[in-house]
Amino acid sequence: MAAELLAPETEGGLAQGAVSLKRIATAAPDPSTPWMPGAETVTTYALNATVKRMHQRYENGVLVVETGDMVTFAVPEVMPVLSDRLVIDCAERVMTNLTPVPAAGTPVMFKAWCAA
Repeated sequence: MAAELLAPETEGGLAQGAVSLKRIATAAPDPSTPWMPGAETVTTYALNATVKRMHQRYENGVLVVETGDMVTFAVPEVMPVLSDRLVIDCAERVMTNLTPVPAAGTPVMFKAWCAA
């Protein structure tokens, strides 16, 4: 249900723009040259998402005042981790917080915060 609600507007959902999850994986280094890092593999997953500009929010009962975006997205093909990046309308963003909804049990969507 969350995936349907967060689908692009053309499919009857609420999503606007293009949002994707970018994961960079580094392979193990070659044993003959351990000082050189392994090759990087970049994988991108399209998200059903909405983006909302935030100026202040409560985090653990503390008011945080900063300008950033809150991205709400349905569960993608892979479970997101904080080291992943969000690409919002071709602009790559670093996530500062990632929260599953609901917090207990199987998540149906995620909320991610990223600096503007």
